[in-house]
Amino acid sequence: MALLMTLLKPQFLTSNNIIMNIIRQQTAEAIMAVGITFTIISGGIDISGGSVIALCSVVVALFAHPVGDAAGPGQFPLIVTILAGIVVGGILGTISGLVISYGSLLPFIATLGMASAARGLALIVSGGRPVNGFTKAFDFIGGGSVLGIPILIFILAFVFVIGYILLHKTKFGTYVYAIGGNEVAAIVSGVKVKRNKTLVYTLAGSFNGIAAVALASRILAGVPSVGVGYELSAIAMAVIGGVSFSGGIGNIFGTIVGAFIVGILTNGMTMLQIDSSLQMVVKGAVIVSAVLLDERKYRYKK
Repeated sequence: MALLMTLLKPQFLTSNNIIMNIIRQQTAEAIMAVGITFTIISGGIDISGGSVIALCSVVVALFAHPVGDAAGPGQFPLIVTILAGIVVGGILGTISGLVISYGSLLPFIATLGMASAARGLALIVSGGRPVNGFTKAFDFIGGGSVLGIPILIFILAFVFVIGYILLHKTKFGTYVYAIGGNEVAAIVSGVKVKRNKTLVYTLAGSFNGIAAVALASRILAGVPSVGVGYELSAIAMAVIGGVSFSGGIGNIFGTIVGAFIVGILTNGMTMLQIDSSLQMVVKGAVIVSAVLLDERKYRYKK
């Protein structure tokens, strides 16, 4: 894909395009994809991510308002602003997890309801208008860089590392695979399935909060309508990266590869001036194709 785009658009293979466009513009979806990786591996799904990001971005924006003029200090320390987004995302994820785990509701239905509720809350909290005017410290997250590397890339790398450690180096990660592979066997083996499934959605919500911080700082506003279709891109990243809807299969490295593939695909279609509506059609086709290939592979293994 990268080679084809370079042949069609020589400016594609430039550091400015790869770093500033592909990676920075896909940061929020890629962070969300890490959380979705956990939910899909556990045998569930989370389609509320875009709406949760919208609500979290509004909350973060309200906390990031400066005192006095735009150059003044914030009402709250930067760490409090960041934690506000993560905590709100984690709370929403916990609610979804509790409904799924202890209410025995299908993940699709539970997160669909959460998507509607979070979007409504975002509109209520913001008054239906974008919230902007941030401190310089918060603006630096989305627009600043260290040694020529954007801060957003450091945030994305941090999330990938945390996701890798939790999924591949902890008992919690082992339980996630066990629950997704065979929930009954996990219960018999002594795994506290309900508690760990709730933690999966809490984690996914927290990652959505981090994504909201990155997004609000990059676009310089907390927008209640933002995030529409983000879950589609995030699911595409995870599935293309080898995460199976059958549960118990997938890894963080695959999600990283999937994120780059979707990023290149999106950026390439934009550079070729393909209509945004058609881009959604292509992404949908890519997801269906990836799932079909996964199902065929899984069927043959059985």
